[in-house]
Amino acid sequence: MDNKKTYLVITPFFPSKNSFVGSYIFDQINEIRNQSDFNIKVIKLVSAFSVEKDYKFEGFEIMIFRVMDLPFFIFPGICNRLNTNRFKSFLKNKKINDIIISHAHVSYPASYLQNILDCKKIVQHHGLDALQLLNGRSNFIMKLQKNYLIRNTIRQLNHSDLNIGVSELVLSQLREYPTYSPKDELVLYNGVDTSKFYPIKGDVNRSFTIGSVANFWEIKDQITLIKAIELLILDGINDIQLKLIGTGKTLDLCKKFVKDHNLSEFVIFEKERAHNLINSFYNEIDLFVLPSYYEALGCVYLESWSTNTPFIAIKCQGISELIPDYEINNLLADEKSPSSLKEKILGEYKKKRSFPFDEKYDIKNTIKEFMNYSFFTDIN
Repeated sequence: MDNKKTYLVITPFFPSKNSFVGSYIFDQINEIRNQSDFNIKVIKLVSAFSVEKDYKFEGFEIMIFRVMDLPFFIFPGICNRLNTNRFKSFLKNKKINDIIISHAHVSYPASYLQNILDCKKIVQHHGLDALQLLNGRSNFIMKLQKNYLIRNTIRQLNHSDLNIGVSELVLSQLREYPTYSPKDELVLYNGVDTSKFYPIKGDVNRSFTIGSVANFWEIKDQITLIKAIELLILDGINDIQLKLIGTGKTLDLCKKFVKDHNLSEFVIFEKERAHNLINSFYNEIDLFVLPSYYEALGCVYLESWSTNTPFIAIKCQGISELIPDYEINNLLADEKSPSSLKEKILGEYKKKRSFPFDEKYDIKNTIKEFMNYSFFTDIN
């Protein structure tokens, strides 16, 4: 490939020195850089009110573009003409040219902006709410703008050359819209960087230790996990411990439940760890559990798996597509069911096993397959 050809990444998420949000996007483009001669440029989209400035991260220069919009995700895209004109000037001022591929992460605003470009265009969808209909603060506003957002966003997606889902489940959500007519589609599972997440030999835990890493949001459903632990304890399983890492709206609810039900001896809330320290956490635990019931894929499952640590998830989520058939009954619980989750945990408690990682999901291999896709091979 011509090393003067630019691979443009447009994303609202990208890690920095002080935040690991968007690490999966960094891992992806870092591996694309390793496997190609593209000149990769990264544009991070932020609010017009953001004070964030251009910065460098792991060999990438991150350029900040401020998107003009109404606050609280009210009628997103209503300022699109203004933003696209500003974006053209931004690219010119940053001397970003010879763009052969533009890769937009999430529908809005990334795909809206990239559609002014004369190049091959990719939109990658990381969540089940691919049209972002659930964003915003007011249920009334969400209902009011639903048709507006569907119409405008589907038009942008149909204009792109390739729509990527991080699971087949994500793409199936998009196909439910009658007007969605993509030029091409591809499932690209978030691979895991095995130079960051790998097994480490350590001491055997005195208690069977379960870990969970996620934002404390309702859909992540940590409360069901805590209730499952309570059921195990009531059944006489006392050599068990749950460690939870994360922050968010439901954290106080979970802490109150633990206190009110005298579970403090068994359930520990840990402070967030830097992303480069999470590998040690996965290696410290015997089982990873995240009972999220609205999950496009879940990088944390793959990170745990790459340390040979078994994980338990919820049925019919994106991660279920990667679990071997013979493990389905072992590793997938019913949604919002403490009793079902309890039985799956009990099964792993009795086995006390490792869970060898499938190298197919090493990011080196997922990106190699991606780069061999016809979308790339057709580019001279």
